Amino acid sequence: MDIETFDLERGQSLWEHKVAVNLSESGVHPASLAELAELGLDLQALTELPLEYVQTNGTPELRSAISAMYPGSSPEHIEVTNGTSEANLLLAQALIEPGDEVVIQVPNYLQVAGLARSLGASVKTFPLERSTEGPDRQWGPNLDALRDVLSERTKLIYLSHPNNPTGALLSSEEIKTIVELADEVNAIVLADEVYRGAEHSGDLSPSFWGRSPRVVVTAGLSKSYGLPGLRIGWLVAPPDLAAECWRLHDYTTIAPGALSDFAASFAIRPGVRERLWQRARDFMLTNRQQLLDFMTGYGDLFDSCDPEAGAYAFARYDAKRPSVDLCDAIRKDHDVLIVPGTWMGAEYHLRFGLGPPEELFQQGLERIAQTFDQLASSRQGA
Repeated sequence: MDIETFDLERGQSLWEHKVAVNLSESGVHPASLAELAELGLDLQALTELPLEYVQTNGTPELRSAISAMYPGSSPEHIEVTNGTSEANLLLAQALIEPGDEVVIQVPNYLQVAGLARSLGASVKTFPLERSTEGPDRQWGPNLDALRDVLSERTKLIYLSHPNNPTGALLSSEEIKTIVELADEVNAIVLADEVYRGAEHSGDLSPSFWGRSPRVVVTAGLSKSYGLPGLRIGWLVAPPDLAAECWRLHDYTTIAPGALSDFAASFAIRPGVRERLWQRARDFMLTNRQQLLDFMTGYGDLFDSCDPEAGAYAFARYDAKRPSVDLCDAIRKDHDVLIVPGTWMGAEYHLRFGLGPPEELFQQGLERIAQTFDQLASSRQGA
């Protein structure tokens, strides 16, 4: 399999632990085992667990707990994976064949696009677009564009909801339309819902799950739960498709870690998960306001809008300097890491992570201010 370099993940892996301030993350500052213990996790029981292989698709206890979050599902609908990214990988391997077409919502986390091309499929896109009228000017899906790119060869439609990187949410009616369009061409909808629970309003966004037998949902603990180090994700699919993903899983990471499986069963309990989501929300909302104030200070250099969800904000900047070049300069000159928009499928945009502790986030903005001062000055002099 000839697979392209995943620029976003490689760029973060190379630099996120070397810079003074990392503003590239899409999750919040991770919680610790001590914090989970404050919520009720039995650390003594955790230390007494045998470090064995657990059931390779996740323990029955964890799969039952996940299933309870998705009405109409059973443990047979669930495959536990090494993060949401492995869930997406298994779905792609199970479904995509040479000659297929895969439709990707953009901007987006572009993992599935790269996987589809490596599996011999052609990739088409449909956009989220900024509204041009009204005070909110939020992002929304161009459903006519989606309708135009679908065909009898469409095998899979991939989207993230809440969307990474824009933070956009879909309405129930928009979700219904997307699922109906997929059903018309017998395509599978893969809804990556790893940011569900990270809505800034505190109201849980509608899920794609249960709207059609052709809907598959992936999610995990890395983002809205603030537990990326557990490396627990999952997929929710019809039992036959979940079983096929389990078969493929035996060739990849085989099984979740025993300690992670145990801690995950605790983290997703009703009452616990809501407290973890609120913890994430506290980080996001504080830093979101700081960032909006920062951008406002540059007049019309930035064309930004409030994200509705997720620990990030996505802003277009009005300059012709490519985003990779701009972010490289920010890293080299100011020791701050930011994600260039081209890695998310939208050039002349930047994704700012809203998840660090408040003081570190403020320090990051102070460090990069000089670059944007210069960018704003060069526009005025042009």
